[in-house]
Amino acid sequence: MDITQINHTFTLFVIFPAIVLLGSYLTFRLKFPQFTKMALSAKLLLQKSSGTGSISQYQAMSSVLAGNFGTGNISGVAIAVTAGGPGALVWMWIMAFLGAAIQFASCYLGVKYRIQNNQGEFSGGPMYYLANGLGNKTLAVLFSLATIFAAFTVGNLCQVHSISLPLKAAGLDPITTALIITISAFGVILGGIKRVARVASAVVPLKALLYLGTALVILFLHLDKIIPALQLMFTAAFDLQSAAGGIAGYGIAQAISSGFDRGLFATDAGTGIVPILQSSARSKDPVLDGVVTLIAPFLVMVVCTMTGLVLIVTGACDAGLKSTDMVTYAFQTGLNSSFGFYVVMVSLMLFAYTTVIAWAYCGQKAMGFIWPKGVKLFQFCYIAAIPIGGLLHVDLIWGLADICISLMLLFNVIGVQALSSQVISSYKKHFGKPQEAIA
Repeated sequence: MDITQINHTFTLFVIFPAIVLLGSYLTFRLKFPQFTKMALSAKLLLQKSSGTGSISQYQAMSSVLAGNFGTGNISGVAIAVTAGGPGALVWMWIMAFLGAAIQFASCYLGVKYRIQNNQGEFSGGPMYYLANGLGNKTLAVLFSLATIFAAFTVGNLCQVHSISLPLKAAGLDPITTALIITISAFGVILGGIKRVARVASAVVPLKALLYLGTALVILFLHLDKIIPALQLMFTAAFDLQSAAGGIAGYGIAQAISSGFDRGLFATDAGTGIVPILQSSARSKDPVLDGVVTLIAPFLVMVVCTMTGLVLIVTGACDAGLKSTDMVTYAFQTGLNSSFGFYVVMVSLMLFAYTTVIAWAYCGQKAMGFIWPKGVKLFQFCYIAAIPIGGLLHVDLIWGLADICISLMLLFNVIGVQALSSQVISSYKKHFGKPQEAIA
């Protein structure tokens, strides 16, 4: 059994039920905050932050989206469609919706149990509420170790590898590009959350507008194919009629596994990286820190859906290509111009760059929890590993990344489930007040 099959089995029988059960429980107990608090989430994101913390809510969310808006929104969607068919996109949405409720709870707990060091910097996230809220230091260390390995695989090697494929196809040296990313990321990574937040808040809107704007143009040019594409997605996701014939049962399992893997990779909802980043934000109420992060999975899934639709309407998903190569083919075909290739390349570089620096910060915080003196060592090892991504095999690198991020979610889910009564009680207390709409 290879690493891909191991991860498929683990997702189907462990991660899938964990997200569905806990996500559904929190969604019902909190009365569907993914819908009812979305407007408040956007309002909190845009208004001036107050309270105690190092960065604004907008900067914190930009840092979150810096990690979320990575190559998982581009290459990851292509991999999901390759492995699980168009139906995987629907299961990505389901994962993101349920994961958003877990993410809300994680961010509430992350801010509630965060600590402040002698330099005034804040540290929070699952390792702190697992250790100080749940009283389980072992679980906190395991989560931290999984986060460190995920930083190297998900946040580093996968990002660089996704850029290397089209660069090789274009006859360019991916190692040179990796070295450019290494040099440009060096100063930001060493500068802490404030520098990460400043860079992210500037780059995230730019890369989103560039990529989404081009995708919208392609979809407009293929307007007549959008409805059939959506029908194909839902038919493939819930093709129970074919399952009765004994074939699509496996197909549906593949769609679920691929959708949840790629949705988890793209949104990070429930994995615990979002509360690590959110714990640095200026806060006066942990409940509001949870609410403000509800918008992140929605925004990420908009990008993923746009990518998926472009792949389907241009026929790229049937072209026999993999990962980033499929996306560059789709954008070139959709625009009938090589301009599409360059849009994907520039977007990928921006997506990968911000993801590399956001995950570096999360890895630093995890290392700082286990071994504070090892943070500098982690930083230099992380930076030195960036060029390696272009040399690894696609299945190996994504398989390792999936396992690491799945372990993060598993350890985090244990803590969130055990402390969920605190989350539900505080949420109901806050929004039971007459001034519930006031941030």
